[in-house]
Amino acid sequence: MDSSLIDLVFRSDKRKNLLILLDSGSKNIDEIRNALDVTATSILPQIKKLIDNDLIVQEDRMYKLTVLGEFIIKKIKPLISALEVVEKNNSYWTGHDLNSIPRHLLERISELGNCTLIEPDLNHIYEPSPKIIDSMSNAKQVSTFASYFNPTYLPLYVELGRKDAELSLNFTQSVWDHLSNEHSNMINELMDMDNVSLYVSKEGIKLTEVTVTDRIMLLGLFDKKGKFDQQFIMSSEPSALSWGQELFDYFKRLSRQVNKI
Repeated sequence: MDSSLIDLVFRSDKRKNLLILLDSGSKNIDEIRNALDVTATSILPQIKKLIDNDLIVQEDRMYKLTVLGEFIIKKIKPLISALEVVEKNNSYWTGHDLNSIPRHLLERISELGNCTLIEPDLNHIYEPSPKIIDSMSNAKQVSTFASYFNPTYLPLYVELGRKDAELSLNFTQSVWDHLSNEHSNMINELMDMDNVSLYVSKEGIKLTEVTVTDRIMLLGLFDKKGKFDQQFIMSSEPSALSWGQELFDYFKRLSRQVNKI
């Protein structure tokens, strides 16, 4: 794709959004106006430019993508989605260390969809966010990898285990040693549950947490100075849950399972 075609698509939101709209099927001018919330006067010049460059075609009163237009939009939609994910919480993505996210998943960051940034309450900075607790409280399935763990989550895991939720918990060795020594009663109870699987991972993974339930995906990263600032990205989109589960499974393959008592 040469620079003029890149400019044609990306230098106008109207043209970009029209191509994305037509990817779902042919539309007439009224459908285009209503979907994009534009006037005919403003959109018709953009339609003409796309027609002149063989990206869309008019047949009778309907506009649709050409074969070239279909090819182009299939290639740029993931890029547009990825840019939207990053731009919505730009300071988080640019200020944190992404190196521990495998390349194949980082390239699919668009799958996180509509993310929410969870920031700590400065008056209760060492307490879990109520949004996170509420999102996890009735989960039927939980997968968590953590290299920085707040022990106040343990009672929640025990409660979920008692409710027969399927739990897969993966901690780095230092976190596991701390939990086993300082919170042995709850760890032993979790180890006794048939619906709970426990894993220990190696040190050095620069990712504080990934948690996936049947409702949410939660991602925590260290900042670029190696510190954890209690910030998380959360998404409830089905594609984000699948993405997060792949990330959890990636780290699980690098871990050893803890034997039951």
